Amino acid sequence: MFSMRNGLGGGDDASGGLWNEPFCLERDGETVQGLLLHHPTLPNPYTMAVAARLTPDTMITHITAFDPDSTGQQVWQDLLQDGRLDSPAGRSTPSQKGVGLAGAVCVTGKLPPRGQCCLEFSLAWDMPRIMFGAKGQVYYRRYTRFFGSDGDAAPALSHYALCRYADWEERISAWQSPVLDDRSLPSWYKSALFNELYFLADGGTIWLEVPEDALPEELVGNMCQLRPILQEYGRFGYLEGQEYRMYNTYDVHFYASFALIMLWPKLELSLQYDMALATLKEDLSWRQYLMSGVVAPVKRRNVIPHDIGDPDDEPWLRVNAYMIHDTADWKDLNLKFVLQVYRDYYLTGDQGFLRDMWPVCLAVMESEMKFDKDQDGLIENGGYADQTYDAWVTTGPSAYCGGLWLAAVAVMVQMAALCGTQDILDKFSSILSRGREAYERLLWNGHYYNYDCSSQPQSYSIMSDQCAGQWFLRASGLGEGDTEVFPTPHVVRALQTIFKFNVQAFAGGSMGAVNGMQPHGVPDRSSVQSDEVWVGVVYGLAATMIQEGLTWEGFHTAEGCYRTVWERLGLAFQTPEAYCQHQVFRSLAYMRPLSIWAMQLALQQQHNRASKPVTEQGTGLSTGPKLEPKETMANLSPE
Repeated sequence: MFSMRNGLGGGDDASGGLWNEPFCLERDGETVQGLLLHHPTLPNPYTMAVAARLTPDTMITHITAFDPDSTGQQVWQDLLQDGRLDSPAGRSTPSQKGVGLAGAVCVTGKLPPRGQCCLEFSLAWDMPRIMFGAKGQVYYRRYTRFFGSDGDAAPALSHYALCRYADWEERISAWQSPVLDDRSLPSWYKSALFNELYFLADGGTIWLEVPEDALPEELVGNMCQLRPILQEYGRFGYLEGQEYRMYNTYDVHFYASFALIMLWPKLELSLQYDMALATLKEDLSWRQYLMSGVVAPVKRRNVIPHDIGDPDDEPWLRVNAYMIHDTADWKDLNLKFVLQVYRDYYLTGDQGFLRDMWPVCLAVMESEMKFDKDQDGLIENGGYADQTYDAWVTTGPSAYCGGLWLAAVAVMVQMAALCGTQDILDKFSSILSRGREAYERLLWNGHYYNYDCSSQPQSYSIMSDQCAGQWFLRASGLGEGDTEVFPTPHVVRALQTIFKFNVQAFAGGSMGAVNGMQPHGVPDRSSVQSDEVWVGVVYGLAATMIQEGLTWEGFHTAEGCYRTVWERLGLAFQTPEAYCQHQVFRSLAYMRPLSIWAMQLALQQQHNRASKPVTEQGTGLSTGPKLEPKETMANLSPE
């Protein structure tokens, strides 16, 4: 017997008017029976269906309505009399205000001694039309193109699931088996790789059809694939975290995006087109930002927004729900867009996408130029927390943002070559040459890149994320040989230093990498974030180590996070953004740990490189991808 409450047990149920009714759907020789639990509460009414598949050896019965807050005696007595329920006909009386409502479906079969049978149940829900908190516009979920938008699809959804779930399970098994059967991979990694994907479904995720009038012609402009991509694959949004409720938070998506581009690449491209559209818009409404008290516009044109909006407001229509800092002045967002555009092109081979994004990349890099105040080819941070580490002050040239800048400039050189714009190629090549010299001169200390160039003691902190620019370059087939940006010996030495100090000298080497470590072996406690471990950053660091041949160090580093979160803290399927050494954690169920898929990409690329003859490997990349994109992705994409 499968019993289910109508609703979620919260305030939406209390207004009453909920009702249940039995249903039976016979289609293609298969019959499904069950209960529909109608929840008409506005603004987002829905119907749930508890159902079972009828076979020649089973009988399906039901009880339409009972009080879920009672002892359940009514249901149990009915069931125990004869192993079935009474199955009253017709719909239930609508629930009274403040009174709960539930129903149950029972499958009965006869077993001989030592016999077996399989009783199949499903739970489906149909909420085809939704409104966000501002209640300004009705949206349709993407599945409505297959099942209709009238709110009567729950029986068809149940039938579809019960008749196809075995095939789904086979396909999931076939998708996962190359990893699960690989004896060279530790079991904790297999668990983390697939189970961290929970957030793509459970992250407040929304997948919508795109209305025709949502794509104004003046903004679509010359982006030829924007309309076809968004209308074919829909509009995808997921929250930064279940506690940090902003959709598609872009400085964090930078890390998490590896899961989308490797598994559902069209959703990643759709998200990128949405971000490009938002970049070209402006919202000159003034508001006060919480950290500084500064009053500034909500959104400036030609800068990447922090997020696509708040589900309690009107996302996509009003972006930048984040109010702590004015992110138009952040140093990392524009750079992360450029790096993701090239990586997405490299892994999909979609030249149309690259052409569409090229003008947007030019615009955001032009916006970024103003942060290079001394014209040495290297941007400077502004003396406050002006990047994804939004409570960790950064001053002047810095390892993190400076590295992202150089990587983005290097990518612009590659894109300029692909787009045939020699003048732009020359411009960014000159910036890259000057910037590399400044970065090495100002930040390299012989062991690692200093955190920043302030006069404070934390300037010399060892930042676990200092090689983020190199990470993306290598993921995109760059960063070595002809396209080397950061000297390889320096990158390897920095990673070895991080492993020695941020990993091994922190919590006995068993909790991953602390964000900041002072060179005398004490965590950097200059901010609330510098002495945290960020799980998604650690997975990205581990991927970087694998890329640079430090595979054992990478796995050991990442294992510390898995053991801490999934075992010691007991936070399975709610991986936090951050934790500290002594059982303090922050922001449960967070987007960034999806970056573990960067580890898998690094392993696949490592395998592909090892399997190529030395004469085919070449020294780098000058005008386009050396490694065939599809070859990189073939192993694990369910598509």
